Amino acid sequence: MATRGTAKRKSTRKGERNARPKIARTVERSAEQEPNGGAGREAERSPSALAREERMLDALEEIFLEDGFRRVTIGELAARLRCSRTRLYALAPTKEDLFLRVVDRFLRRIRSLGDERLRAASDPVERIQAYLEPGVSETRSASATFSADVESFPPARRLFERHQRERTDGVSRLVAEGMRQGQFRGVHPDLVAEVMMVAVRRVMQPDFLARANLSMSEAFAEVGGLMRHGLLDAEGTAKAASRARARLPGRSDT
Repeated sequence: MATRGTAKRKSTRKGERNARPKIARTVERSAEQEPNGGAGREAERSPSALAREERMLDALEEIFLEDGFRRVTIGELAARLRCSRTRLYALAPTKEDLFLRVVDRFLRRIRSLGDERLRAASDPVERIQAYLEPGVSETRSASATFSADVESFPPARRLFERHQRERTDGVSRLVAEGMRQGQFRGVHPDLVAEVMMVAVRRVMQPDFLARANLSMSEAFAEVGGLMRHGLLDAEGTAKAASRARARLPGRSDT
C-alpha cells in the first residue's frame, strides 16, 4: 500500500513531466514575440556580463551544430564550456530550452546578415545571391545530427519553418523587384518563394542529405543556384555568364 509521502512524490514527478513541454512552448512564444531577442532585458545587465553570455552562446552553438542536443547532457555541456550547471540554467531552464535559444539566435543572425548584405548589392541577381548567401555560409558546420535533432523536435522545427517563411517572403519581394526591372522572367513571385520554401524544407531532412551525400550548406547552395538561374531570361543569362567570365583569374578586358 502506497504511503501518503510516496503518492505525493509520484504526483510531483508527474507534474514535472507534464510541465516540461510547456516550458519549450513558452520559449518559442518568447522568441516569436520579442523581435530583438529580449534586448530590453539585456540592456539592464553589465557589458561584461553580456559579453560572457555571448561567448557561452557561441560555444553552445558550435557544440549543437556539431553534435545536436539529444546526445549531450547538461553536465557534459558544463564540462566542455568549463562552467557550472547553474550558469547554464541561468541561460535557459532545461537543455531543450537551451537548444531552442541557441537555434533562435542562430537563425536571427542569418536573417540579419542577409538583410545587411542585401543593402550592399544593386544588381537583382546579385541582391538575391547576397540575401541567400548567409543561409549557406552560416550552416557549413551544421551536421546531419543537428538536422536530425531539429527535424525530430517540433519546437525547433517550427523555429526553422518561421525562419524560412520570413526568408522566402524576402525572396518574393526581390523577385518582384527583378521583374519590374526586366531582369527576370515573367513568373509569379509568391510561387517562386513557395517553391523555394518547399525545396528548402525537403533538403533539410536527414534522409535526403544522406541519400544525396550533401551537407545542409551544400544543399542550400544548390537550391539557391537553381532558383537564381531559373529566374533569368535569355538576356539576363547572357549577362550573368559575362559577369562570371569577367571574374575569372587572369582575365583582363582590352
